[in-house]
Formats: sequence, structure tokens, C-alpha cells
Amino acid sequence: MTLQDEKEQTGSEPYVPHPVTIIKGSQGFGFNVRGQIDEGGQLKSINGHLYPPLQHISNVIPGGPADVAGVLMGDRILEVNGQPVQGESHSKVIELIKSNPDKLQMVLVSVPPKENERLDGECTSYCSEDEFEVQLVDITIPSISQREEAGSKSVAYYNVYLDGKFLCSHRYKAFFKLQVDLKNKFYQFEFPKFPGKWPFQLNQTQLEKRQKDLEQWLVQLCSVSQLFNHFYIQDFLGLTSNKQGDKGPETVSIASSNEPENVDMKVFLPNNRISICVNVPTECSVNQLSDTVCARLNIPSSYSKYFTIYKISDDNSFIVPLSLAERPHELHVQNYNESKSVKFAFRKLVFSNELENEIAENDACLDVLFEQAVIDLKDGQIDTTGKEIELKRTQHKTTQREFLKIIQSCPGYNTVSFPHCPCDSRKDGHVILSVSLQKISIQACTMNGEKEEQIKNFFWCNVSFFGVDPTENIFHFTITKNSSERKVSLKSPHFDYMLQCFEKITESVT
Repeated sequence: MTLQDEKEQTGSEPYVPHPVTIIKGSQGFGFNVRGQIDEGGQLKSINGHLYPPLQHISNVIPGGPADVAGVLMGDRILEVNGQPVQGESHSKVIELIKSNPDKLQMVLVSVPPKENERLDGECTSYCSEDEFEVQLVDITIPSISQREEAGSKSVAYYNVYLDGKFLCSHRYKAFFKLQVDLKNKFYQFEFPKFPGKWPFQLNQTQLEKRQKDLEQWLVQLCSVSQLFNHFYIQDFLGLTSNKQGDKGPETVSIASSNEPENVDMKVFLPNNRISICVNVPTECSVNQLSDTVCARLNIPSSYSKYFTIYKISDDNSFIVPLSLAERPHELHVQNYNESKSVKFAFRKLVFSNELENEIAENDACLDVLFEQAVIDLKDGQIDTTGKEIELKRTQHKTTQREFLKIIQSCPGYNTVSFPHCPCDSRKDGHVILSVSLQKISIQACTMNGEKEEQIKNFFWCNVSFFGVDPTENIFHFTITKNSSERKVSLKSPHFDYMLQCFEKITESVT
């Protein structure tokens, strides 16, 4: 019986939303779905009503579960298992259809045959489930490498990782060639938009945008299993051996399956707004990265030991320097693949005002120290009582030295206060550790970090030992006074930073 026959016999309107329930049979639900790849899109008129783009039934197996349930070819899908899917992507709708392996409930709206032809003709971004299956692939492009080519020209290579492991490096033209090869092979598939060419050499910001765009494009391709498993992509990713098959043109000259020797690392200056990009060895240490930044900023090598690389999260959590055992690029890739937003920043690691004034004689060092002092002032950790006007007056590039002299006299400057943590000598609360060149302060606080009145101060001349237990995240130090010893143990994720602070300060006071 056709929809028109049903309308004539029952007097009901056949082209309105209606629910269907399909019980899965031995060969599945008995239908295929077709529709746009991405979500969103313009509203379209269907049976006199406006809808966002809808996935639709592209085929119904005669006698199958969908056919028995009354599903018709061309039906538009409004809901799947109770979830509205108007304007949703093809992969999302398929995911919902497969969420219940035994029974499927949908709300459909049928359309006349001519209306179905019109809607099909208007859609330009189709993916058909009977041709392409969607999968989740953790593929990323977390970094770029610059390589010298013929004529000493520096060329950008984009480093591709799968599940956090390096696969290959490719130039832009290799991605473009892959797009052309796949389009010729899978002409019926509407490919995602490919990042366009630029007529001139790209600056760092443009390179980073292309990096993101290429990653998004590659993720969309690899999420379609038939494309991901084809030789073209497998060969592009370096996942194939030299087998006979459906091969495209060779790409060896514009690709590399070996992890790059050097990568570009983005490092922010203390103001957190300006960044520089430095090319460093992939396996570089924290000191190597810091030294490279110093060289880029024209900071003398003799002063590089007073600066280091910090990691900053977008959630404004406590800023800590990288451990000397960490590898910056490895950490960057790990955070990138885990979708953690972590930035690297170049900052001082100095506690002595006298030493700070010495290195500030160099103009490049002065710029960094001034910028960091301004940031420290805004963080509210410095007591500027009575000096607000002077600091505001001198907070300018032409009066940097005067600004530093004033802020150095403020309590809290060149002091690190750690987040509250448990202490072995306090059972019903936490403590806040603060360290400066003058003293070590331990202030009692609640387990939520609310400060209490009790404060215990120690002096560096009485520190006889300090160290860490990395297996337990514990930093401990021993105070020796009048032939008696007192050991203090703090359990904190920042135990390594505590160790670095103690090492730097004891170097300065001895």
C-alpha cells in the first residue's frame, strides 16, 4: 500500500512525523542511512515545514525488519532512541542507531518521491552508511619541523601521530596529493574541505592554523574506515610495507617515516601574550630549550642558568618549572594527545635581589625580569602597601630599572608560595609552604586552604638536609638547632619544584 493509498483509506496525513519501532533481525535492522557528514547547516522546507539538514533512509531491504515496521526509502530521521537528531552529523546518527543492539526506535517523516529527489539534489555533502563506516581514530598533528631543502630553503613538515606514537612527517604538498588521489578513487564520497594554499611564505601564526586545519581534515578522513584502510592513507601514514597493490604516485621525496631530528617549539615570554618559536632537537632537555630561548633573546650564556621553562595550564593552576628530567617535546605531544591545554613559558628562577640586579645590567635580561615582575604584581602575591603610586608611575619600559628597585622592597617579591598540602606534623589540616631568600614559612590552613593564624618560620642557616621521595610525592627537609633535629615532610604534587627552590636558595645563601 502506498502512502497515497493509506491517506485515501484512513483519511490521515501520511507526511507527518510518526514513530517506528524496529526489532533487529539476523541481518540487522534492514535499512541504510545517508546524509550530510558534518553537523549544522541551513534550514530546508520539507512538507511545508522548516527543518535543519536530516539524515534519511537510502535503502530498505524488502521483507526486512525496517520494511515490516513500515519504514520507507526517503524517510527523514527526526529522532533516534529518544534523541533529537535534526542537523546532526552522519556519524552521530549512526552511533545512536547502533547504541541499542536489539531494538531501534525512531521518529520519521515521509516525503513524496518528487520531494525526495529535490532534497537529494540540494545536498552536497553526503555520506552513505551502506558505503562508508564511521570509526574513531586518535590521529593528531601536534608539532611542526623545519627542514632545509635545496637552495637552503626552510620547509615545514607536519608531524603525524597515532595513539600518541609518531608515524610520519609530511609537507603540505603530500597532504594535497593524498586529497587528489583519494578523490579520484572515491569519487562518490564528498570530502571535507581541504586547507587552501597561500601565495606567500607563511608566518608562525599561519603555520599553526594550517597545522590545525590539516589535522582536522586528516581526522575526518581517517574516521571513515574504508578510507583509512585503503592503501593511499595507509601508505601516507607509513603503515604499509612495499606490497603490490593500488598505489598512487610515490611520496618518498616529500615524506619521512623517521621521527624528525628537530621540531619547532612555541615558548611564551613572561607576559603570556608574546611567544617565540625555536627550533630544537626532538629529544632536547629542559636546559637545552631554555638555552635556545636565551640565545634567541640575546641573553648571555653565562646568565642562562637563572632562567628556565615553566608549564602553564589554561585553568590558571599553579605555575611550575619543568623537571630537569622531563623532555619538553615529549611532554607537549603527550598533553596534546590527551587534549590538555598546556603552554611553555620562559621565566626567571631567582630569589636574590642582589643577583637579579646583577643580571639586569644586561638589557635583554632586564626586559624579561621587568615583564615577570609586572605579572607577579598582577597576581596579588606581593604586598605593595604604600607603594602603589610609585609602581604605577614606573611601570613603563623607559623606567624598568626604577620599577624593579621599588618592587624588590615589597614583601612577597621573589617568594614562592605553594598550594596547600598535607604535612606530617599536622593531622587535622593542611599547610602552606612559602620560601624566600630570608626564610621558610609554614602556615597552618584548613584542608580547603583557608589560612589560620599559626605560622612557623625557619631560617636557612638551620637547614641541614632536604630531599624528595618521588614514589610518594614527598618533599622533606631537616632543621637542626641547638643540637636538636626536626624533620618536616610535605606531600605535594609539586615536590620537585620545592626541591628546585631549596637548591637555588641554598646556592645563594652559601
